[in-house]
Amino acid sequence: MEITASVKQASKEYKTGNTVITALQPATFDFKKNELTLIIGPSGSGKTTLLSLLGCVIIPTKGEVFVNGTLINGLGQKELAKIRLMNIGFVFQSFNLIAPLTAFENVTMPLILMGVNNKEGKERAEKALQKVNMENRMKNLPKNLSNGEQQRVAIARALVTDPSIILCDEPTASLDVKSAALVMKELKTLSGAGKSVAVVTHDLRLKQFADRIIYVVNGTASETPGEGDLFQ
Repeated sequence: MEITASVKQASKEYKTGNTVITALQPATFDFKKNELTLIIGPSGSGKTTLLSLLGCVIIPTKGEVFVNGTLINGLGQKELAKIRLMNIGFVFQSFNLIAPLTAFENVTMPLILMGVNNKEGKERAEKALQKVNMENRMKNLPKNLSNGEQQRVAIARALVTDPSIILCDEPTASLDVKSAALVMKELKTLSGAGKSVAVVTHDLRLKQFADRIIYVVNGTASETPGEGDLFQ
C-alpha cells in the first residue's frame, strides 16, 4: 500500500525552565492508504502529540516527519499551512463547526481558502456531504443538528479537499454509542476508498474498526501493548 505519511525516530520535548518534558519518545511508523489506524492510550500519554506531528501542527525535536514524501522539518509556517490544507483533513472532538453557517457553508470553507471557484466548490461540497449521508441536512445550522450529525459534517469538511490523510482527535468522545458507531463506519468507508485515516482515542470499543493499532503509554508508542496494559 502507498505510504502517505511517516515518522522516523521522531520525538517531541518541551522545556519548562530547567526541566525537559518528553511528550513522545522516538517513534517510527508508516501510515498508508486504505488503512484505518487507531492511536490509543490514556490521557496525557502522548497520542495527540503523535497525531500533531503527522498533522504538521508541531515539528519533532528529533527525528523526521514526511507527508506525501515531503520532509516537514525546517519548513516555515506558510509552507506547513499549505501542506495541511492540500494534504490533510482534520476531525476534532468538539466538531469546530462555525455556528452561523449552514452545514453546506461549513464544508465549503476549506475550498474558499484554496481559491476553488463557486461552481466547483458547490459540487465538491455536495459530494462530500453525500459521502457521509448528510445531503438532506446541508441547509441546517449546527445548532439544529445532533452531535453525531455535526461530526459527520465535520468529516465532510475534512474530506472536501480530497486529502490523502484524515486525522481524527477523539472524534467519538462527545457521541453516544450509536452515533459513535456511525461515525466510525463512515471513517472506515473512507479508508477503504483510498484514504489514510488515523484516529486518536481512549475508547476501546473502537478497536473493531481498526486495521491496526498503535498503543501510546507514558510517551512510548508501539504496535504491541505492554504486559498488563489496560489498553490491550
